Amino acid sequence: MYYKTKASRVGNTSLAALGERIISTVVKSGIDEARSSKQYVLLEEVNNRYQQAIMPDDAKQLSENISFLFNQRNQLFLEMYDYVNGQTKSPDPETRQAAAKVFQVLNKYGRGLTSVKIADLSVQFIRIIEALKKAELVPAVTKIILAGMLAEFEQLQLDYEDLYLGRGNDSTVRVAPSSLRKEMQEAVKLYVEELKWMAKGADTEAWHTLYRNVEQRFNEVNVTATHKKADTPTETPNTSSTSDSKAV
Repeated sequence: MYYKTKASRVGNTSLAALGERIISTVVKSGIDEARSSKQYVLLEEVNNRYQQAIMPDDAKQLSENISFLFNQRNQLFLEMYDYVNGQTKSPDPETRQAAAKVFQVLNKYGRGLTSVKIADLSVQFIRIIEALKKAELVPAVTKIILAGMLAEFEQLQLDYEDLYLGRGNDSTVRVAPSSLRKEMQEAVKLYVEELKWMAKGADTEAWHTLYRNVEQRFNEVNVTATHKKADTPTETPNTSSTSDSKAV
């Protein structure tokens, strides 16, 4: 059958388009039996997974967002470090004393903290945040007016971790289209075979029109350059019509 050969020869993107067009054609037909059959339900399920896999990867944009948060977080730490260090030289004794307590925490790893390994940096930032939020340091943080900067720093750290860890999780669960290709091809073939059998059994113009329009969906997808070199199909499709029949 021509549709079996075509489903095997199209590229990944064309196969995704074929699945979407077949499903759309069946839905538009208004024939409930065609949408509730065993193979149609299977096709919808496989197609949903295949469409998700074929979606463009937004890794570049995600990487840019992570880099932005990484730099913002590091810059804010240095600003806090320099600000509190400056407060340790305040003419006000209480301010100097409060700043000294806070600076002891900020200076635990030194100002060059931002040059350590990325994984270690996040751990050390978290420890600094937790230490500065302890009850015994709250009065000192408040005294030198650092609470706002600290809250912003903590939020940047949380946002960075969410994106960074999320990228790892996405790359772990993401499925390549090639791993679903055979399953998608088989789902398409099985449904078209079932549809052909149902159309023959019902023997109505609506069913025959639906089947012809589904066949037309195969004519609309392109065979990839690599597959075009393969042997031509043994059966020639009916290409006398370039648009759906009136019933769809």
